[in-house]
Amino acid sequence: MFKSKDFNILVGISIAILAILALGIYTSPTYTQKQAIFNSTIFFISVIFITSITLIVLWHGFKEFSIMLAIILAMIISLLGVTAGLIAVLMTYIIWGFAFSIELLLAHNGVESAIVWFKKHYNVKSFKVEFKIFYPMIIVMHLFLEIIPGIIYQEAILDFKPKELYQAMLGELGKK
Repeated sequence: MFKSKDFNILVGISIAILAILALGIYTSPTYTQKQAIFNSTIFFISVIFITSITLIVLWHGFKEFSIMLAIILAMIISLLGVTAGLIAVLMTYIIWGFAFSIELLLAHNGVESAIVWFKKHYNVKSFKVEFKIFYPMIIVMHLFLEIIPGIIYQEAILDFKPKELYQAMLGELGKK
């Protein structure tokens, strides 16, 4: 399936556990037993979800953030369920994406404090990763902060070229 043997083993074990739990739900003689096994299945899927999100964030290089996100996700899912966990991941993406986008658009418009913020919090590699991850949010923020107000107030809309902004920020971060 995938190139990594360890990953294939992990996926196989997870599928086997889910199959055993499904078999348990199917063969349980009472409703209470079926409900208990079903709850165990939901819990197992929640653990897989938390682990997956943590590994994805770790893979992108955000070690401290991934551990914090895993702990918070575990608390949210255990208290409020899987749907709340998905909402938490989505809201985290939106909130951090907006923060990143606002700082990037400020840097694009020459605000020195925004450039200093990027130099303090990013290196070239981490900036490249977050730029790609939050690219949709950058476009949305440009729409909300430039295009819509420009149309409403009939003002000139500033030229926005994400590729040029990306190259300029890489140049700034390379100076450090």
